[in-house]
Amino acid sequence: MRGSRLLAVALALLIGGTLGIVAAGQGPLESTSAAWADRTSVSAVVKAGTWSTPSVSTCVAYGPNGKALNGCVVSGITYNNWGTPGAQTRNYYINFQTPQGTRSVSFDVDLTTATGNASSWSWSTARVLSGAQFTPRDGWNCSQLPRVRGTGVDWQTTTIYFQAVERLGSTPAMCS
Repeated sequence: MRGSRLLAVALALLIGGTLGIVAAGQGPLESTSAAWADRTSVSAVVKAGTWSTPSVSTCVAYGPNGKALNGCVVSGITYNNWGTPGAQTRNYYINFQTPQGTRSVSFDVDLTTATGNASSWSWSTARVLSGAQFTPRDGWNCSQLPRVRGTGVDWQTTTIYFQAVERLGSTPAMCS
């Protein structure tokens, strides 16, 4: 009888110990996990910071029939600057290498890549003046400066000129 009690106690300890080890995840049983993962989407509202636009400048040359031609390159952007900080004017020149037979050029340029007689410049109030040798395209307006998107006037295919002012005075602007 004593032997059977001892056997019962030993068996109880063995079972209890095994359950304790399995519950702790260290036993002979392996843990399992799902074979799939639920899809989730996360979004966040940006409340501060700045975003930059790519500084790549591009162009497309068009032939007399209005079809795009291969080989247009923005070869440089230069400016001349005058005036006092806060009330300056700049003459911009966008230079292109275009294929033979080009009638017009459309472009998307970043004016911060232009070279010239450097000085401080505020884009927040800058405007392009009327008389520019291009018309805006793709909904471009002055609030998008220093990025400019436009189409040059016909046969103006190697250089497009326009003036920009840091703060609009009485001279009419191309855009508001």
